[in-house]
Amino acid sequence: MTISLAYAPIRMAVETRSSLADYKVYGQNHALREKRLKNLRRLHTLHAGGLYVLVIGESETRDHMQVYGYKRATTPWLSKQKETGNALFFSHAYSNYVTTVPALTYALSTRNQYNQVNLSDAYSLIEVAKAAGFNTFWISNQRKFSPWDTPVAEIGSTSDHQIWLNSRMGSEDIFTEYYDSALADKIPLPKENKNYLIVIHLMGCHKFYSDRYPANATYFKGTDYRDLYDNAVRYNDYVLEQIYQKVSASPNFKGMVYFSDHGEDATKLFDHNPSQFSWQMTRIPCIIWLSDSYRQENPKVYRTLSANQDKYWTNDLVYNLMVNLMGIQGAPENNLRWDISSPKYAMTKKNLMTLHGEKKLYEEQ
Repeated sequence: MTISLAYAPIRMAVETRSSLADYKVYGQNHALREKRLKNLRRLHTLHAGGLYVLVIGESETRDHMQVYGYKRATTPWLSKQKETGNALFFSHAYSNYVTTVPALTYALSTRNQYNQVNLSDAYSLIEVAKAAGFNTFWISNQRKFSPWDTPVAEIGSTSDHQIWLNSRMGSEDIFTEYYDSALADKIPLPKENKNYLIVIHLMGCHKFYSDRYPANATYFKGTDYRDLYDNAVRYNDYVLEQIYQKVSASPNFKGMVYFSDHGEDATKLFDHNPSQFSWQMTRIPCIIWLSDSYRQENPKVYRTLSANQDKYWTNDLVYNLMVNLMGIQGAPENNLRWDISSPKYAMTKKNLMTLHGEKKLYEEQ
């Protein structure tokens, strides 16, 4: 008997096994990729001295964010950031997939929906940053079994410094002992005027939504999924404020990027199941803060990003955005047509995709 992959649990199990198998090969090829990176003699940075922060959200759709037009007060801090012009808000950002492992596999590596790079050969953002002289940090509230068990952990485990708050084992991968606000306390503020990349991976708005925030942070008093999810979104707003206040206090701070791995369809109870796909699952926030010193040193980059805030973009292009924000020269697979900070950015609603090519953005309903 043939079982259809449209049946949600079976499809998700098959996709997970496939991703883990791919990443087993990815892990085995780590030494080979490092050797290849050393041969990239032109890999260097335009400037020395800068702290860059990449914050990875979880299961946050911009459809439930006040700052993107939602009618409830879910993002008071972000809304103030937009009012004051302190950050750039990209209005048409989408995930490349609607589950974490496939989405971040592409977002944090040279593999994307628009090239033919084999995953086993794909360099990660961490590897490229290290090869360019960055001191790298990975701070996560997600769990870590080992570099072989969790695909995202394989990328994070190549960082120079790692902090994993979530020590849970077994199958309870959606639980953690800490709320995300604890991550801010773990962020180092290096005093040396060198290049640093800090990646922070949140638990974000992943269900069960009521587990994502403390009881005293309950703002919406209802008990349906919409209220619980919106409370998680509002608490995520608070977490971002805490992280930004911490990192921007550094005299070496240059910029912070926030994006979500995928969205969520909380009100229909589909969460982020690709077999019950809705466009809300792929509509995500993308927000960029740049310091005054960065804007002065890179006025062209800032002007371009400001002008491109309404352009369409998918998060498998995070790699290209980050290597160019950080000024890394000679990075592999750094095609400027994929870099939204470049005047040569050429991606539009007509040629962008999600679900790894199964859906075209122009099909959005």
